[in-house]
Amino acid sequence: MGAPECWWSTWRGLAVAVTAACLLPHVAARVTDALWWRPRRLEAHFARQGVRGPPYRFLVGCVREMVALMAEATAKPMSPATSHNALPRVLAFYHYWRKIYGPTFLIWFGPTPRLTVADPELVREIFLTRAEAFDRYEAHPIVRQLEGDGLVSLHGDKWALHRRVLAPAFYPDNLNRLVPHVGRSVAALAERWRAMACASGGEVEVDVAEWFQAVAEEAITRATFGRSYASGRVVFRMQGRLMAFASEAFRKVLVPGYRYVKSNTTLIPTEISHRSEILH
Repeated sequence: MGAPECWWSTWRGLAVAVTAACLLPHVAARVTDALWWRPRRLEAHFARQGVRGPPYRFLVGCVREMVALMAEATAKPMSPATSHNALPRVLAFYHYWRKIYGPTFLIWFGPTPRLTVADPELVREIFLTRAEAFDRYEAHPIVRQLEGDGLVSLHGDKWALHRRVLAPAFYPDNLNRLVPHVGRSVAALAERWRAMACASGGEVEVDVAEWFQAVAEEAITRATFGRSYASGRVVFRMQGRLMAFASEAFRKVLVPGYRYVKSNTTLIPTEISHRSEILH
């Protein structure tokens, strides 16, 4: 290597080092602000308005406490076993923190805050008159794949358009037209139970959770697509797997770039789409 090439290589390396040294403090400051100072400022902002919640913890937010509360709630059976109060079990963290902080409080999914509102009048006001002031949360990629472009995740004008298109489907007259479809699914379920009971001497024990899930899926499919549940069973089963993965992802902090990692979890939505196209 000649002297000019050596000189150029040295200066190029020096320039890269100087640039990195200049950028590093800026990047570190931005990361520190996003993961620590901004959450602390938001906590103080809401506290001044009387809205509090479990304290923010660096990077993970409240996720550890949420997972621990959910694990504790699901580790033992409901008491009494016939209780219909499912909230302390299915949303143990919400039930626990609401008793401490009231119906409106702040929780943290990593560095992302979520305002939890349970006051019926306030919820009504938000949905009817102030919906545009409340942004949608940025869902985990797996959760987003499950939800798709629905009202839960849309923003701005697109959200308003979808809401306007969907609203007529929930008018009483239109819902009444779905009653025969739902009735046929429920009647078929009752008939299957009756046949099982007769085959077992007049009494049979069943896991109603699985049956109710099946009849709900069948009723929805018949009402929306006019297709029997049996023909779409594969898609429903895969959606169930995706729901399980989404439920797990909901309790984790999002790692940037995860959506680009190919795994069984990230490939399920593609397979669901292909199966749906075949059915149609």
